[in-house]
Amino acid sequence: MPNRSAAVATPFWDAVLTGGLSIVGMAGLLAYLLFFGDDFGGFRWGDWIVLSVLINTTHFTVSYRLLYVSKESILKHRWSAIYVPAVLFSVLLFAVFGPYPGITVQLTVLVSGLYLAWHYTGQAWGMVASFAHITGLTFTDRERWCIRFGPRVLLVYHLHFAFADAVPPASWMSLETWKAGYDFTFWVLVSLAVISLFVGAWGYLSARSRGQSIPVRTVFPWFALYLWYPFWYLVPGGFLWVQLSHALQYLMFPLRVEVNRMERKAPRTSQEKLLRLTVLFIILAISGGMLFEFREIATMISGPGWYSEPHARLSFQALASCLAIHHYFIDGAVWKLRNPEVRRELFSHLEPQRETATT
Repeated sequence: MPNRSAAVATPFWDAVLTGGLSIVGMAGLLAYLLFFGDDFGGFRWGDWIVLSVLINTTHFTVSYRLLYVSKESILKHRWSAIYVPAVLFSVLLFAVFGPYPGITVQLTVLVSGLYLAWHYTGQAWGMVASFAHITGLTFTDRERWCIRFGPRVLLVYHLHFAFADAVPPASWMSLETWKAGYDFTFWVLVSLAVISLFVGAWGYLSARSRGQSIPVRTVFPWFALYLWYPFWYLVPGGFLWVQLSHALQYLMFPLRVEVNRMERKAPRTSQEKLLRLTVLFIILAISGGMLFEFREIATMISGPGWYSEPHARLSFQALASCLAIHHYFIDGAVWKLRNPEVRRELFSHLEPQRETATT
């Protein structure tokens, strides 16, 4: 029997954190831009450093906590825990000490940006699938294809956006031809994205026509993508808020795994769980801030220093890109809902409810 109260956190917070907050906020700001035409002066990381550390960098470090929590986890995910980090560390050394640091960093940033497209859209579908799983919502193959069609179109759009500055040599193609082709494919992808919105809506409505309830939690992560990309494209500095929205989506899931792991070891009171999560969150935020925002924080506290030199800036950029690529790889390797172990770790707190629902 479907259990509509089943949740990762609570039904309300599931909906708010995985899309509801970004939908309301971004829709409101886009509407303001449409009617008043004010670009807010743009958003900069330095203006929102606290949010960046508490939400964005922490969502990176919590994935490391998830992966490196035990020897068993490391051995189970050797590629994520050992081999890929070794390759990325070699790339980082080459970027820092090699003869072509600028080119190497540009390539790491490009790879990170391309991988990010898969990461964003894949995570959105993963959350739709997770909430459908725990609430008992099922999709037919056709409905699933229709809902996933939009994120796949937006993935291609993201890839297209990542190549905006990758102008080919003049010997290959004239700049005018390149720009004309780029503009044409841009509008093709925008048109497909609009069409996919209706195709996906049909998928949800088809499931509803078969007598199924559609929790908003299964819609919000999917629909949020359709606001993220216009917001990124139209609002100067809007990518900051896209990143924060994505990170906010992610954080709830590994933290739920952490609570479930604690509970399996020994029964804990609510106060003990809250204290443990608070301490863990502080540690993750501090370590994330040092890894990703050290230069920004150091500049704010002490002013320009050795970390502001051009080579140091490139080195920190390379480090951030390599860590981001590793995070994307971890996410793709660890979060596979079809894996029974993943479902057990993420949803073990729901088992008593399911037993009650089936009796």
